[in-house]
Amino acid sequence: LEVFGGGGAIWGFSEVCTLRRPETQEFWRMNASIIASIFAVRWIMQIRDYLLEMNGTKVNLNEGTLKRLLQIFSARLVLEVFGGGGAIWGFSEVLTLRNAETIEFWRYNASVIAIIFAVRYLLQIREYTNQHWGTPATTGEQTGLLA
Repeated sequence: LEVFGGGGAIWGFSEVCTLRRPETQEFWRMNASIIASIFAVRWIMQIRDYLLEMNGTKVNLNEGTLKRLLQIFSARLVLEVFGGGGAIWGFSEVLTLRNAETIEFWRYNASVIAIIFAVRYLLQIREYTNQHWGTPATTGEQTGLLA
């Protein structure tokens, strides 16, 4: 999921959004491959950090920095938002539910799931920024429900 899920999310969601067509297929194949490669490097770096921590070395995660926010939420955008919509799209085909007659029904459902996950994603960013750089607008307490 951490590697191939990133490439698959781009590939599937590009079709949900009607961006991937026969004339753009190779463009999206290249983009999905690049994202999968970036996620492979990210995964290897996570393994390295884990091994360093197991040997007693403190790994600086830069908590509360803009860099850390981008590290966390760029992966979540691809895996959770694009991946959520792409998963509905792809699995509807796996189960042979998506065909020429039902394609728009499944495109709509995949888009709705992606929108739901996009809202969740934005709420998670708000919670993260409130936790690290400010206080919530309401009670001042963090519920952690969106994590």
